[in-house]
Amino acid sequence: SQRTLLAEHEERIHGLEMERRRLHNDIQELKGNIRVFCRVRPLLPEERERQRGMPHLHFPPQDPHSLVGRERRAELRYDFSFDRVFPPGVSQQEIFQEIQLLVQV
Repeated sequence: SQRTLLAEHEERIHGLEMERRRLHNDIQELKGNIRVFCRVRPLLPEERERQRGMPHLHFPPQDPHSLVGRERRAELRYDFSFDRVFPPGVSQQEIFQEIQLLVQV
């Protein structure tokens, strides 16, 4: 019973140590790494009329870190990866909620 209890505590300590390391790395990353965010602005009225939207840009809904650009020719495709991509419809408040920890650090 003592050995079982000791093994359980050692396992718990190991799990907590791994969590501490992960959190430490997250803090270090927030303090020192460069983050790259992409915000695509909404089209201006004259751009909307001329371009009929933004068919050349695709924002994968399942991946908020990617932006796919296409040329007029369908075979040309550009994949971009960022820390976060904000599509045109995102508000200032939503963006600030995403980056507020970085701003405060």
